[in-house]
Amino acid sequence: MVGGAAAGTSSAPSALAAHEQARPDLAAKFRVSLTLAGGHTQRQQWQLTRSANEISWIKGDGVEEIWRRDRSGIRLERVLRADRHVIDYPAGELRAMTVTLDWQELGGLFSEAALARLKPSGLARQDRPQRLQGVVDGEKIDLHWDPIARLPIRLARSGRNGRVLFERTALHQAAPAGWPQAGDGVEDFQRLDAADFGDMADKPVVRKALARDQKAGWRQAH
Repeated sequence: MVGGAAAGTSSAPSALAAHEQARPDLAAKFRVSLTLAGGHTQRQQWQLTRSANEISWIKGDGVEEIWRRDRSGIRLERVLRADRHVIDYPAGELRAMTVTLDWQELGGLFSEAALARLKPSGLARQDRPQRLQGVVDGEKIDLHWDPIARLPIRLARSGRNGRVLFERTALHQAAPAGWPQAGDGVEDFQRLDAADFGDMADKPVVRKALARDQKAGWRQAH
């Protein structure tokens, strides 16, 4: 979602230095508003839990994503709760699909490496929230960045397909009691391997998973 030629700013050195440091573990919630090009708006609540080698998202559309990384690379476990299925995307399969993953963006909604491509409003300081704006990969970005949590307070991304707005509504060092946990209670769900989708294309749940992959740009629509 990010890339392109860098536009140097005065915040570049501090942004790159922060990008190389370990991020704090945390749990957060976001209010999400997706406005499509036709004007229709969808509203959801997303929940993030982040640690050094695991990132989990609970999204308002009934999907949970659990990202893990180790020496083999980054892998994904996607829970389709309404369908009672778990889809496994091993690191090797994601590489075979030529999926480009940014661990920083997976756990922060925006790639920290791209902060230097945005222009700060006012004096940029590492220890205070700051507002940054610019265009990255054809998307107009308006970002209120929390440099301590290394997470947006507010992020608006606008492109030709519409606009998505993330507004942080809660932040904790760990998920409070009562918050749901991604992947909880799926012991009796059916598990599928994304590498086997070619032999199961007629299954409704596989078609649903393929559609999500295509929307993310991981596969070509047929």
